[in-house]
Amino acid sequence: MEQPKDESIFQEEEFSMKGYDKHIKNARIMLFVIAGLQLFGIFASLGLPDPARWISISVYVIFGAIFAALAFWTHKRPFAALLAALILYGSLLVLDGIFEPSTLYKGIIIKVAIIVMLITGLRNAREAQDMKDTFGTS
Repeated sequence: MEQPKDESIFQEEEFSMKGYDKHIKNARIMLFVIAGLQLFGIFASLGLPDPARWISISVYVIFGAIFAALAFWTHKRPFAALLAALILYGSLLVLDGIFEPSTLYKGIIIKVAIIVMLITGLRNAREAQDMKDTFGTS
């Protein structure tokens, strides 16, 4: 049997994501950028021999699709989507650094900007979720 939802003295229309939605939207856009950058890797794998090329292309497409899906998921569950994206992106950077250490400093400004935008969006998504939980809105 479902328990009735606690009533809130606030109307859902009164709850505003103003101030939080900008950073979450920027993080969402950054996830689409990451998805696009993953697809750029396809061009680097065109010169590989046949089986390695198709495996490499598949990996790039899969990770691009994952980041795009996470970007769409930020509309429903921004905190969970951005946390998953940050963990995945960080893991890819670490793995890339292990296999090719020179990649750690290549594009460092872009990598730092991506991480900062994801963390800012994550922090704002958490605060917005806390406000929703506090005020009892859905």
